[in-house]
Amino acid sequence: MDRFFVAKASWVNSKVLLSLEESHHCVRVMRKSAGDRIEVFDGAGRWARGVIAEGSDREVTVMIEEEGTTQKKKPSLLMAIAVAKGKTMELVIQKSVELGVDRIQPLLTENMAIHWSGEVLKGKQEKWRRVAMEACKQCGQNIVPEVCPVVAFEDGLEAGGEEVRFLASLDQRARPLRCEVEELPADLHSVELFIGPEGDFSPSETEQAIRSGLRPVSFGSRVLRVETAVIYGLSVLGYELH
Repeated sequence: MDRFFVAKASWVNSKVLLSLEESHHCVRVMRKSAGDRIEVFDGAGRWARGVIAEGSDREVTVMIEEEGTTQKKKPSLLMAIAVAKGKTMELVIQKSVELGVDRIQPLLTENMAIHWSGEVLKGKQEKWRRVAMEACKQCGQNIVPEVCPVVAFEDGLEAGGEEVRFLASLDQRARPLRCEVEELPADLHSVELFIGPEGDFSPSETEQAIRSGLRPVSFGSRVLRVETAVIYGLSVLGYELH
């Protein structure tokens, strides 16, 4: 069933109103019309299924037939990642959402191949949030992960209050991710995974992270591309923790 986002304020009793953008997508792109059944969600866990009562490419009204609420899972799965170039960052966010991440923290690191600032970063963040939303619509996720503003690596280290924080690393001190996961307590509330740029975090960043309490973990003997590391790391954590 095709899914559309509806802001909380647009849920009125037993009906919802799609925004201008979502209405256009519903009618013009997905070719929906009165009588068709669709699913809607508010990004915070609420979802509903219903029938389009009336619609144009400016406003679609849906009469709700059934609805429910999705609860956040525990432990929370968080990711901090060095900003990647080109379309890679969008792919990373898309796959992270599909794999169940709850929050994404983009980082500025020393070995990044790009250098953005100001309005460019702001525009990128809005784009990434839209990617996260579209990924939720596609994969059936009813809670849209938070895509945080880009911060410097050291600020990302200081901001975390998570119980367990892993640093994907090529450093010789890194233990296999499997070994670290096996030692985690059963009542864990949150896990955060840091993934660096192509070429890994710099030696100084690695040292700083370890001093801040992050546990360096290895994904094996092969050097992975950023998008592959994200998929591998989140897949392992999602499987083991949920």
